[in-house]
Order: sequence, then structure tokens, then C-alpha cells
Amino acid sequence: MRAPGEFTDLDMRDDLLQKVQQTIDRHRMLAVGETIILAVSGGVDSMVLLSLFLRLRARYSASLHVAHLDHGLRGTESADAAVFVRRQCEAFQVPVTLTRVEGNALWERQGGSLEAAARDLRYRFLERVADEQGATRIALGHHRDDQAETILMNLLRGSGARGFGGIPTVLGRIIRPLIERFREEIERYARSQGIPYVEDSSNRSLSYLRNRIRLELLPELAKRYNPRVADALASAASIFEAEDGLLSAMTEEQLSAVVVSRSSQEVVLRVSRMAALPAALRRRVIRHSAHLLRGDRPGLTFQQTLALERLLLGESGRGEVHAAGGIRAARAGDRMILSAREHEAKGRREPFHLAVPCRTTIPGFSLSLQAGILEDWRGDQLVEDPWTALLDADRAGRELLVRSWEPGDRFIPLGMTGHKKLQDFFVDTKVPRHQRCRVPLVVSGGEIAWVVGFRVDERFKVTDSTRRILRMCAARGGAE
Repeated sequence: MRAPGEFTDLDMRDDLLQKVQQTIDRHRMLAVGETIILAVSGGVDSMVLLSLFLRLRARYSASLHVAHLDHGLRGTESADAAVFVRRQCEAFQVPVTLTRVEGNALWERQGGSLEAAARDLRYRFLERVADEQGATRIALGHHRDDQAETILMNLLRGSGARGFGGIPTVLGRIIRPLIERFREEIERYARSQGIPYVEDSSNRSLSYLRNRIRLELLPELAKRYNPRVADALASAASIFEAEDGLLSAMTEEQLSAVVVSRSSQEVVLRVSRMAALPAALRRRVIRHSAHLLRGDRPGLTFQQTLALERLLLGESGRGEVHAAGGIRAARAGDRMILSAREHEAKGRREPFHLAVPCRTTIPGFSLSLQAGILEDWRGDQLVEDPWTALLDADRAGRELLVRSWEPGDRFIPLGMTGHKKLQDFFVDTKVPRHQRCRVPLVVSGGEIAWVVGFRVDERFKVTDSTRRILRMCAARGGAE
């Protein structure tokens, strides 16, 4: 390898160097003067990545910093790879961060795939090093063959367009400058330049799905169906990645129209507008809404997405679905409420559905409630008892929900013109924090109609144009 900073016309004519530079510029991976974290495992791909950036850094006035994570999964082989990377960085005077962790311990603690656990740990490590170094980019050595393998893996798992898009070329500050080059090109470059690297014996193990795809499935597809199958799959990934980007942008545009409210604990969707969307976009919005609550955890499966869609489109206008990972979806009229169950306070009660007329006890609240319709009414029937509510029956409907307070809840207190956070209302009315989850809320179509024992919502009040009144009487029972 040449000394760092040496950059000649001959280098610029180098085929792989030129192609990688074109990839960087075409996808706007780098700006002048950036600090770049290079993920270097010691394998041929990452060592070629290091070599190329040593030759390109003068062009971009880039500062380089190598990051190497030893998962501790291959014993002395892992330790030897870490020593190799450190020595290479010392030879080229490139600063390096080396960290060793116990990957098996992580797997035992988290469960699931060892590959997935190691990958997640690696990305967290790279992001941490980038934060420490003030880096704006993290460069990884994935190439076109990796892309083809990923497409097949996602296809076998039943992925959608996002999965068929494969490995993103650019994602946040992560860049993949080798993503348009094949493994054969990279290995040929390493041989021609005399670039040393270490072999990872786990790459030959057929216990990993990716290895079986690379060593068995892809060669068979190339032999029997298409000798350029890897190129075809990678090209398809480029198409899907672009189309996925378009759908993602359309999803973002629709959010303002379909999301009634959102917080870190809850997303409320307007059912009527969701139902009008094309199926593909509607499912995207559902998955995106769940992602807002789940963060970096795995997203909804296709079957979970369909279950939430069926709830949203159901004719009954009510129901509930619990999805894996702590997501709960509850339908109430023209609202579907997605919430993160792990964020719910311990004191909250389970929602209870009411069908008017009724005389019932609300579990969890020690509350008895009677509700009926008054066809004929007089003005002197209006009362100021906070435990009795007179609502416009046509506005409230006959299917109601009784539930606890949720962070982000708002309503329009009777006599006011604007929304007020229920939390602020509780503060003003001096309801102790530990008792707020005990206050029953009567909800219609996702909107609070009555804060039981306190105030009716302005939108549901009885007016001169009211034809029928919904009369609700509540009474506490039991210890509460």
C-alpha cells in the first residue's frame, strides 16, 4: 500500500478507484472537510475500503478514523484480527478505536439471532465512535454481492418493497462507497495492490443463512438460471430503493391529513381518511405510526399490519388489537388509537365499551353508570351536577368508550373555545397526580365527551338545535 496522502495521476486512472469516486459523488456521500469513521474488520472488503480512502482523503480534505469491534465470537481469531487492524492503522498513522465485547453474553441476554445481535451491537458501536469523534460520516464496506444476498434473504423472509430495496446506499450518516462494485473487483484490486487482510472462518459456516445463500443458492441460480443473477438482483434493489423512497415521501405527506394527534406514547389516526387511501399507502402509514412508538425495535410484520388494517376498516367501528412489541391499537368510531403499552402508567384501567342505553358497572373504576336517551326535554332539565352529563345524543352516538387519561389527551372544557391539555385541566382543578388515572373519561369517536365528575366537552353540549339528549349519570362505589 502507498503512504497515506500519496495521490498520483496513475491512481486516478485506477479503475476501481475511479468507480468508487463516481459512486461517492453521484450519491453525494461526502462533502469537503468531513470526518469519516471507517468500519474496518480486517477482511478484504474493509481493508480495500481503507486503502481507497487513504488515496481519496486528499481530494475530499477528509479526516479518517478507524473503528474496529471485536465481538469475541471467534476466540483467538477475533483477537488476532483486532491486533492486525491496530498494526495496519499504526503503519498508516490513522487513529483507531478498538473495543472488545462478549457477543455470546449479549445473545444470551437478548435472545434471538446471534447475527442480528452482533449486527445491532456493531452499529451502536459505530454510532458511539462517530459521536465521540464528531464524525459526520460512517463508511462501511458492503458491496454489490452483499446487496444480492440481502435481497434474497429478505425475499425468503417475506419482506415488502423496503426489504427488496436491500442495503441502503446512504442512510443518515452511514455511507457505502463500494455498494456498486462486485466482490470479484474488490479482491482483484487487493491482489494488484498487495493489500493484506485476514480471513474470517465464520464466512464459510453454513449455519448462517447469509452464508448458505452466498455459497449454495446464488451459485445454483447463476448456473441454472442467470449467470448474472447477482447483478440482476442488485439492479432490482436500486429500483425498489428509489420507489421505496417515493412511497416514504408520500407517507410523510399523508401524515398531516390522517394523524389527529401524536406523542411518544400514542398516535391517533382518523379512520375515514385512512380508509380513503390506497392500500399500499394506508399500510405504510400504519407501519410508520407504529414505528413512531417502537423506535429502533423491529417493525410490524405483514400479518400484524393486516390485523391493524382490518380493525381500521371494520364495520363495527370498535375493537382492539395487540401487536407484538408492545403496540396496542384501539378503534373508537372515526379514531384508531395506537399506543405503546410499556409506557402506560401502572394505575391506568383497561378501556370499557358502552352501548347506549345501559346500566352497568365500569371495571377498574368502581363506577356505576347509567345512560339513556331523552327524546323530549325541557330547558329546566339541565343540571350542574358534575356526576351527571347531558350530551347531544346525535353528536355522541350510541357506542362510547370509558378509559383512563393518556398523555397528550386534550378536550374543550364546556364554556371554552380552544383545546386544553387534560393534564393542565387536572392541575387547574387540583387533581393529585396519583389520582388522575382514576378519573373516568367518556370518549366518542376518539374525542373526550365527558371528564366524569368534572366537565363536559364544549363540542358535545346540548344546544338549541339538539333533537335528542344523551343523559349519563355516574356514581362512585367501593373503596374508591
